[in-house]
Amino acid sequence: MFIKRDIKQLNKQLELIKFSDTNARLTTETFDSDIVELCNSVNAVLDERREAVIKAETSNTELKRAITNISHDLRTPLTSALGYLQMARKENDNEHLQIIEERLKSLTVLMNSLFEYTQIIEGKTEQIKEKVNVCNILRDVTARFYGDFINKGFEVKIEIPEEPIYVYCDPNALERAAQNLVKNALEHGYKQFTLVLNKTEIIFSNRVLNIDELDVNKMFERFYTADLSRNSGNTGLGLAIAKELVESMGGKIIAEKENDMLNIRIIIRCEY
Repeated sequence: MFIKRDIKQLNKQLELIKFSDTNARLTTETFDSDIVELCNSVNAVLDERREAVIKAETSNTELKRAITNISHDLRTPLTSALGYLQMARKENDNEHLQIIEERLKSLTVLMNSLFEYTQIIEGKTEQIKEKVNVCNILRDVTARFYGDFINKGFEVKIEIPEEPIYVYCDPNALERAAQNLVKNALEHGYKQFTLVLNKTEIIFSNRVLNIDELDVNKMFERFYTADLSRNSGNTGLGLAIAKELVESMGGKIIAEKENDMLNIRIIIRCEY
């Protein structure tokens, strides 16, 4: 008799939870162990459902924010290019035509970054792993941007050992990840950049103004840097792409703050 009453009470609570927006859980005053176990099992399912709903809502919010950011980032160079094109037509001005070309190039970069990220997260990028001397890759990447750092007044310090350090990975993926991290330091760093390679990790360090405003726990999230990069013409996907590439090779990427320095570490597995 009491068990039947307890089941009816639980069923009534479930009906209420089902048809209302509530975070309520099942409760029972019974001492019957089977009823208590059933109640706990149902509550566990309810908790999982709520977590799934929260995750879906968060993802939906992020998607809306991403669409807004991308729309802004794509619209800005396009609108600018069209405006300069109209002026160039009227004045036959080569200077305006050059600006149009630059705006369209930046638009191409944005589109390529978005395409690359979608390909990576959908698993459509094929990786070919091999034994690679990571020293050579990092030398090539830093040499490519060294002049840009100097032109912006950076103090640059590169510590790459003479003896080779081998990593089993996709060389193109590692190069792309390193390139994104170096570009991030160039675009958002201030006056100081350091790269250090040892047998366990690669460390990219750069000084950051107003570093307290930087949330290192969100740095690798999709589009996080878009709000910080509105004037630099990028989608904020560089670090997210780097993270996906590193993790796809079995590595780990970590961001840390130390005084006014941002340190991004790639943990690597060396081959001896």
